[in-house]
Amino acid sequence: MPHTIFSVFLHTIKRIAKAVKVLLNAVDVKCIVVTGDSIKSGQCVPHAWNIVDIGGEPYQLDVTWDIGATGQNKQSIYDYFNLTDELMNRDHKADSSLPVCRSKKANYYVQKGCSFQMRHRLMAYIDRLIEKNERIYEFRAEGRLNKVAIEKKVADHIVQKLYEQGRSSVGIRTCSNKELGIYCIEIS
Repeated sequence: MPHTIFSVFLHTIKRIAKAVKVLLNAVDVKCIVVTGDSIKSGQCVPHAWNIVDIGGEPYQLDVTWDIGATGQNKQSIYDYFNLTDELMNRDHKADSSLPVCRSKKANYYVQKGCSFQMRHRLMAYIDRLIEKNERIYEFRAEGRLNKVAIEKKVADHIVQKLYEQGRSSVGIRTCSNKELGIYCIEIS
């Protein structure tokens, strides 16, 4: 990117983070703007995002990356919605010291009930979605569960269950943010 285009891009990102702060502060949600660097496709670039206070707990929030998520073959726009420092620091580095964000309670996937550390609980959730005839299977794999080829195991499980129900032809599209353990499997 030429320097002028990059400057405009960075300015826009900072304006989005500032707009999030203004909007959340207007509804009495404490929010600060964080500046630092993000790593995307191996490139370290200046970036801005937010820390919000929900129920007395701070969380990292990057609306700009979630806005851009749908353009990257992703179904979800909640990857960076109320993260811990551990998750955010995988691809974001702040310029300064920040409030410590450890809680998972307000994370999108935790709130939705689709964040799992154990395979049997994840598969029970997937089976419930299959029973409901859902087309989109979205979940977050935590800890060791994210270290295995969980996306393939879940996709194979879905195909097998649908085959047992008489569906011989199933199309599958997957999209994931493996760094954060977020997976989306769409059936057609």
